[in-house]
Amino acid sequence: MFSYDAETRYTWFKGESLEPERQFELVGMIVGLALYNGVILGINFAPIVYKKLVGEQVGLEDVKIAFPGLGKGLEMLLDWKEEDGDVEDVFCRSFDIEYEVWGKVRTIPLVHGGSNIPVTNANRKEYVDLYINHYVNESVKRQFGAFRRGFHRVCGGPALKMCRAEELEMMICGTNELDFKDLEAGAKYDDGYDANHEVIKNFWSVAHSMSHEHKKELLMFVTASDRVPLKGLGNLVFVIQRNGPDTERLPTALTCFGRLLLPEYSTKEKLENRLITAIENAKGFGLV
Repeated sequence: MFSYDAETRYTWFKGESLEPERQFELVGMIVGLALYNGVILGINFAPIVYKKLVGEQVGLEDVKIAFPGLGKGLEMLLDWKEEDGDVEDVFCRSFDIEYEVWGKVRTIPLVHGGSNIPVTNANRKEYVDLYINHYVNESVKRQFGAFRRGFHRVCGGPALKMCRAEELEMMICGTNELDFKDLEAGAKYDDGYDANHEVIKNFWSVAHSMSHEHKKELLMFVTASDRVPLKGLGNLVFVIQRNGPDTERLPTALTCFGRLLLPEYSTKEKLENRLITAIENAKGFGLV
């Protein structure tokens, strides 16, 4: 139903998907229900999706963000200087678009007889506009239309029209700004730990010095999401619970309850080593 771009890490609709429309409509309803109930989702749709949901116009700058290779190519076509030659001779393009569908290349004209109309200096702007419209609208019209219907069945109405695309994205996916001081201020402790315990002081010293990627991994490890709620990390359920005396065992977590089970490591260095090992290797199997 969806494609994933390893470069941008964005998810986009598969125009060649044969899944029935009700499947896309169901996904739209689930996203709408998450928004309605204030549940942050770990999805990474291309920003274009949110622009289309609120009815904003999509242009070349949006394509450059969502599909960098395509965007740069179209921009190069527009910026080509006439004194360096006609784009017809340099780019050798016509008014059509080619897709690989199920292992076969399919050519779709952007206008009637487009395969026989060359792209020139005079008509290149029209070509880019048609190309973008086809790529982000026409090619996924069935799939996105069903997704949008499902979303609007739950969250449609005047309130949605008040949002900008980036605001809608933030409400659905949270933000990437990781303020661990805010997280520390809202943290709770259990089974013998408190804010003044030496292990807790060591923990926050390690956490604050982590790279951005490790901070995301720590949040994912404890809460099952690396996204930040709208009200900030201070409103996130984050509990550090003592899990026995000093040991060689790794920290574990109860993600459903936002609890980090942290043994009483004897040194800061050992805590850092055990914690980093746990969060870097927590996918694919259970750590006990």
